[in-house]
Amino acid sequence: MLPPDGVSRSADGDAPVDRGAGGGGRLRFWTMELLAPARRWLAALLGLAYLFDFVLNLARRDGLAEALLPLPLLAFTLLALARPLLGVVGGALWLVGGSYVAAVNGQAVITRVGIETLFLSETVAIGALVAIAVWRGKRGAAFVAIPVLAVAGMAASVLRLSQHYSSYYYLLDSHQLVVMALSGGVVLLGGCIVGYALRTHDDHGTSAQTRQLIRRQWPLAAALLVLILVDMSSSTGAVLNPVGRDLIYLVPVVFLLATAACAVLGPIAPVRYTMIAAVVMVGASMALSPLTLIFGSYSMFPVPLSVAAAHMALVAYLARYAERGKAAAGVGALVVVDVLVALSVYGMVDLSWEFMFIAGFLLVVAVATGQYFRSRDRERAQSVKVAVTGAQQAERMALARELHDVVAHHVTGIVVAAQAARMVGATNPAAAVQAMERIEAAGGEALAAMRMLVGSMRGAPVAGAEGQATMDLAADLRALVDNFAGPEIDMTMDLPDSLPPEAGRSVLRIVQEALTNVGKHARGATKVTITIGVVADELRLRVADDATRVELRPPGGSGGYGLVGMRERIDLLGGRFTAGPGEPNGWVVDAGFPFRAERAGRGEQGVDRG
Repeated sequence: MLPPDGVSRSADGDAPVDRGAGGGGRLRFWTMELLAPARRWLAALLGLAYLFDFVLNLARRDGLAEALLPLPLLAFTLLALARPLLGVVGGALWLVGGSYVAAVNGQAVITRVGIETLFLSETVAIGALVAIAVWRGKRGAAFVAIPVLAVAGMAASVLRLSQHYSSYYYLLDSHQLVVMALSGGVVLLGGCIVGYALRTHDDHGTSAQTRQLIRRQWPLAAALLVLILVDMSSSTGAVLNPVGRDLIYLVPVVFLLATAACAVLGPIAPVRYTMIAAVVMVGASMALSPLTLIFGSYSMFPVPLSVAAAHMALVAYLARYAERGKAAAGVGALVVVDVLVALSVYGMVDLSWEFMFIAGFLLVVAVATGQYFRSRDRERAQSVKVAVTGAQQAERMALARELHDVVAHHVTGIVVAAQAARMVGATNPAAAVQAMERIEAAGGEALAAMRMLVGSMRGAPVAGAEGQATMDLAADLRALVDNFAGPEIDMTMDLPDSLPPEAGRSVLRIVQEALTNVGKHARGATKVTITIGVVADELRLRVADDATRVELRPPGGSGGYGLVGMRERIDLLGGRFTAGPGEPNGWVVDAGFPFRAERAGRGEQGVDRG
C-alpha cells in the first residue's frame, strides 16, 4: 500500500519513487533503485565475490559455463531490496533449479571456499538475502527466509555432489553434514546480525546505547564471521577426516563464536569482556584436552584467524577505553593465557620464533591502534569542550548586548522623564503629570521587552516578538524616533531592499543605543542628526548631536556597555565603528559595514521629529 501522498520510497528510504501505471513509472522506479546506496554497496560486494569465482573458473576447461550459474541468484538478491519475499523465494528456487540443471548437463561444482559445493558469490548472496529479509522484510520474514534458504542450500549441495560422485541419490555423510551445517550456520548468523543492525539503526524504539553499539560494531561482527568461515574451511580437512571425530568440531566452533561475541561487546566493558575471552580460551583448551587423548593430536588445527583478530580488537579497546592500570592488567592476562594455551596445544616444537615474532608484532599494532584512538578521543573531547565554551561565551555576549539594547533604552527614558518631573513638579504640575505618564509608558515597554527577550531565550513564541526580526527597518526607525523623549531629530534614510535581517537589526540597535546615549549624556543638545545610506558598497550609519557639554558619567552609577555592544555588532558584520566628540561640538557615532546590493527607492529625506 502506498503512503497517503501516493509516493513510495526507495530501498533505503532516501528518494521518492513514482510507481504509477505505465512503463515510464516502472523505469523510474528501477532507475532510482539502482542508484540507491544500499543497492550500490550490495552490487559491489556481489560483484567482487563473483569476480573471484570467475577468475577461479577460468583455470578450468569447462569453467566458463559454470561461471554463469550464480548470476540469476545474484539478480534475485538485488531484487530483494525492493521485494524481500520475492527475492528470497526466487533465489531459493533458482538455487535448487539451477543446481538440478547443472547436474543434468554434467556440470560438477565443487568448491573449498565458503560452503562446500557453493560458489563464494552464492554464499555471499545467501547471507545477503537473510540480512535483507531481517532488515527490509515484515515481522517474521526472517523466520521464513532462514529455513527456506537453508533447505535450498542443502538441496543444491546434494544435487551438485550427486553429479560429482555420479549418483542421482547421493546422501551426505556425517562429515559433510557437520561441515555444511556449521558453515551454513555461520553464514545465516552473519546475515541475521547485519540485518538486525540495519533494522535497529532505523528503529527509533531501540535504546540509543544499543543503536550506537550496533552501528559501530556490526562491521567487526561481519568481519569476524567471515574469518570464522575461513577458519572452518581451512581446518576441515585436517580435523574432520575420520567420521568418528565430526562432532568434536563443535567445540572449537563454539569457542570461535564466543570469542567473537566478546570482541563485539568489548567497547561496553573492555576489562570484563577481555577476562571472559581469556576464560573462554582456557575452557576451550581444557575441553579439547581429553578429546586429544582419545582421538590423537590436534596440532594440525591451524591458528584461528578469527581468534587473533578478536583478541587484537580487545587489546585495542583496553588501550582506548580502560584506565592505564586496568588496561595493563587485562592485556597481560590475555597474553599469558594465549601463550599457555598455544604451548599446550602446539608445543614448543611447533611454536617457532617466526610465530612468536608475528604474535608480538600484532600485539604492538593492537596497542598502538588503541592508543591512537585514545589520543584522538581526547583531542575530540577537548575540541568539543572549547567549542561549547566558545558557544556559551558567544551566547552570553549576545544576551548581554540584547539585554542592554532592549532594557537600557527604556530605563534611560524613565530616568530622563523622572528628572524632568522633579525639575518642573513645583512650578508646572501638568508637565509633571505628563512626565509621569511617559514613565509609566516606558516602564510598560521595558516590561514587554523583557518578556519578549525571556520568551526568545526559552524558545516560546511571545506576542509581539515578531517585531524583533526587523522586517521593516524604516518603520521601526520611524517608531523609534517618534517615541524618543529628547531633542529634535532630523533623520535621512536611503535603505536598500535586500538588507539582511541581522544587518537591519544591528542598524536599529545602534541607532537605539545612540539615542539612549544622547538622552543620558548630551546636556544642552537641541538637535540630533541621523543619516543612513549606501555609500561606495558600504552601508553607512551616522548619529550626531549638537550638545555643548558631554556628561561622561551616566546618572546612577558607573559607565555602561553601550559603545562596546555597538562595536561588537559592527565587528560581527565585518565593518568599522568610531565614536567620539564632534566638530565643533557634540558627539558623533559613525559606523559602516560592507554591503553590495541594488539600492531601492525606499529612502526618506528629511524625516523630522520635533
